[in-house]
Amino acid sequence: MFKDAEITNEDYYDRDLSHRDFTRVELTNCDFEGCDLRRSDWLGAIVTNCDFTSCNFSSAFLTGVRFINCDFDRCSFDETYIFRTQLKNCTLLTCSMNDTMLSTVDFPGTEFLNVRWKETPINSAPLIVEGIEYPIVALDNGYMHVGCEFNTMDWFYNTDEKHSARMEGLRARRFWKKNKQWIFDMLEARGLYGRH
Repeated sequence: MFKDAEITNEDYYDRDLSHRDFTRVELTNCDFEGCDLRRSDWLGAIVTNCDFTSCNFSSAFLTGVRFINCDFDRCSFDETYIFRTQLKNCTLLTCSMNDTMLSTVDFPGTEFLNVRWKETPINSAPLIVEGIEYPIVALDNGYMHVGCEFNTMDWFYNTDEKHSARMEGLRARRFWKKNKQWIFDMLEARGLYGRH
């Protein structure tokens, strides 16, 4: 139904589209309001001017997707995998992103308002740092992920190498000793953290 299709001006209001394959689909001006999109697969999709109000993307796979001028209002992205994806000039309002996995995601021109990440609100795109042993996702609300650890930036700043070694072992201790300073310099330069 969707795989490799080009679809324009369709209304899927309140449909169960869970487990559907949206691979390489091109969607333009479509309405998905109220749709169940859990565990759907969006590999290489191009989605333009679509409305996803009140959609559930939980546990979906968004890989290599380009969302352009799309609206996501009251959507759930809980436990969703979002890789090599771009959300350009989109709007995310009152969405949930608990345990969302992000990798190589770009948000140019995208507006965030009251998006919940691990039940903490964010109002701008996360800063994602990859290519290091423990990837980082820094949020505008004073929280961040380092690897699988989620806590406040103050908590991470006050964590020493000995504490990180107790959490993850010698590898984490070496990582934190080598990288902590530049990580917090970067967060401060981006206005995400102010040292106390």
